[in-house]
Amino acid sequence: MNIKKCNLFKHKLKNYVKKLDNSFSNIIFLCIGTDKIIGDSVGPIVGSKLKSIENEYIKIYGTVGNNLDFLNTKKVVEEIYAKFENPFIITIDAALSKERETGEICISDGYIKVGNALDKSICFYSNINIKCVVGKYYKLDKKMNINTLKDVNKEEIYNMTEIVSNGIKSILEKINIYV
Repeated sequence: MNIKKCNLFKHKLKNYVKKLDNSFSNIIFLCIGTDKIIGDSVGPIVGSKLKSIENEYIKIYGTVGNNLDFLNTKKVVEEIYAKFENPFIITIDAALSKERETGEICISDGYIKVGNALDKSICFYSNINIKCVVGKYYKLDKKMNINTLKDVNKEEIYNMTEIVSNGIKSILEKINIYV
């Protein structure tokens, strides 16, 4: 695992987590993707790694074997808002990009689109969006995007999932969310 990349991710994440206060009922992790395609497996792998910190306050959706993908994300998001009064939602997803380098981990907030690489999309609000760039995005070529997701280097996926899951655990531990 790249220590420099891990420290940079934790620093960025810490700045976004500052928005977390007592007005939120729960922290919800939406770990989006499918473990059937290596390039789209970042979310489920991170979700599985985060399962150990799940408690009454922290909920994890999307793991290896129990995917949260384009087909069920909208329903799960609706269920979350019905179940939790004011959830703090953190999404974790793989991404293809024209501008970013493979291996980059990007953090933002606001609305997130799921399924964009396949010319489908669901858009919803997320307090923190963590996107792991797994390859190049081909705007007008869905088939190339699918091939890119299938040909991703497994070691790169493993490294990104380690950085994200360890970074999340470290930041939550520092702010005393879980022990």
